[in-house]
Amino acid sequence: MAESSGFFPSFNGDRRYFTSFFAEYFADFIGNGIYPNPSTQCQVLANNDMTVTLKPGNAYINGYRYKNDSDKSLSIKTADGVLKRIDRIVLRHTILNREIKAYVKKGAFASIPVAPTLQRDADMWELGIADIYIANGAVSISQANITDLRLNNDYCGIVHGAIDQVDTTTIFNQFQAWYLETTNQAAADIATMLSAFQSGFNTWFAGVQDTLSGDVAGNLLNKINDLIARMTAVEADIIVHTTAIALIENRKINDFRKMRMGGI
Repeated sequence: MAESSGFFPSFNGDRRYFTSFFAEYFADFIGNGIYPNPSTQCQVLANNDMTVTLKPGNAYINGYRYKNDSDKSLSIKTADGVLKRIDRIVLRHTILNREIKAYVKKGAFASIPVAPTLQRDADMWELGIADIYIANGAVSISQANITDLRLNNDYCGIVHGAIDQVDTTTIFNQFQAWYLETTNQAAADIATMLSAFQSGFNTWFAGVQDTLSGDVAGNLLNKINDLIARMTAVEADIIVHTTAIALIENRKINDFRKMRMGGI
């Protein structure tokens, strides 16, 4: 393999350098990824339909620069009626086409889907920006369906110098672990609440099922009439007992008066 070096002054074209030489030179001390500021660089946002928006931003792939200066809309393919899918938003450096552009890399349909792998070889190099979860029968994408990959060095990462100053993968993984733990706990709590509610409802319904069977209106009317009859009977008993008590009290008062008069 021949030796190469540069950059030196060119006399009569004897020191010409290809763009690939410059790219290799810069790639030695500038790492791949997106630029860190602002934090929305190349962020993928949901539009609550079957499209997502790639925000403006800059990226760097193997010595070549990418720039998106305005919101870019990316379409998501139609969902399957039964199976799920994960698409991946990538920035793709295509050697043959001499360009870096954003693409939606469609995943395979599956009951437990996985995102498509990144291609990184002599023909193409991809940065993974975000994963899009497409549920079966989905007609829109929400922000909750988007996993941001920009801080994960395995897929993208932040542009850095010759020394890798910050490995954001740990931060990304920690956040993902917290998010999954929180959402799983919330789902478990909701399931417990629903189970308790269902059990309570079943118990209550079993208690009134006989009453509500058949002619519901008629049964309820019979129950109401039965309660009215019972209340009427109780009221009558109260009146009888109250009258009896009043008579007894009157007798006591009269007897007391007679005793007083006899004593005088």
